[in-house]
Amino acid sequence: MERGWIETVQMLGLDMMVAVILGVLVTAAIWQLVVALWNALARMARRKRRVLPTSPRDAYATQEWGPAP
Repeated sequence: MERGWIETVQMLGLDMMVAVILGVLVTAAIWQLVVALWNALARMARRKRRVLPTSPRDAYATQEWGPAP
């Protein structure tokens, strides 16, 4: 009687090995995703917002502001 591929895999005990390897690969992929999200959130938290100028002198430091002579 000829065995199918699933019976051969089960007879050799490879079904558990395949399950363990797939579990490790899935865990590694999830871990990489978590680390990438963590780094992106940390980068966003560290980024400072751009402060708007409070006076025209801040915006145009090289230009003279004041009454015309």
